[in-house]
Amino acid sequence: MRALVTGGGRGVGRALAQALCDAGAKVVICGRDAARLEAAAAELGAVAVPCDLSHPEGALELGERAVGILGGQDLLINNAGVQVNMSHLDGNGAEVLAAAQDEIATNLTSIVALTAAVMPHLVEAHGAVVNIGSGLALAPKASAPVYCATKAALRTYSRALRYQLEDAGLPVAVHHVLLPLVETDMTAGRGRGKITAEQAATEILAGVRRGRSEIAVGKAGLLPHLLRFAPGLAYAMLRRGSPP
Repeated sequence: MRALVTGGGRGVGRALAQALCDAGAKVVICGRDAARLEAAAAELGAVAVPCDLSHPEGALELGERAVGILGGQDLLINNAGVQVNMSHLDGNGAEVLAAAQDEIATNLTSIVALTAAVMPHLVEAHGAVVNIGSGLALAPKASAPVYCATKAALRTYSRALRYQLEDAGLPVAVHHVLLPLVETDMTAGRGRGKITAEQAATEILAGVRRGRSEIAVGKAGLLPHLLRFAPGLAYAMLRRGSPP
């Protein structure tokens, strides 16, 4: 197994990289913080490639470097993401624009670029793409509108990409993950009832092995049902960022 895990220096990405390394996979991890990334790679037994995915052209370079290091690619895990709490009510359009551009580039545009760049290698290997999303793709919270929008877009992108591959008869699986609130640096001080990154990684990889197109982790599995039978309650619960 040859895998690239973006955002692999911390949180769910690191837990996924650890599980893959423990299973004997050859793993490349990327992240913005070069020092943190190198330390994580040394502990995990992975290879570090520092990359800032808020500049999507860097995703193209990352894909090329990762394939070179791995000698091909079987698995792409698009995990890197940023979340900015922002208000559209204070008239600071320049500040909102800068934050939104960073979120959209990291959470969506870079994923599109990187996935396209490595797709020929995934096709050759009969590989898989795993896009790490959020329950907030289904029911947004008020404080992070752009983050929620990127996660909704990622879910739609994953489905459409799956359609393209199926229609072309190409042997690449596309998995989309709905995460609940996970205990990570990004969620520090936010919400209650968090699961560990290790638990999330275990459930994600189990879903991949079972061939599930959409992998709902933990309490996120309740959200689609709640939206079907009590949508008002679901939206009210997530509006303030509470877990489903």
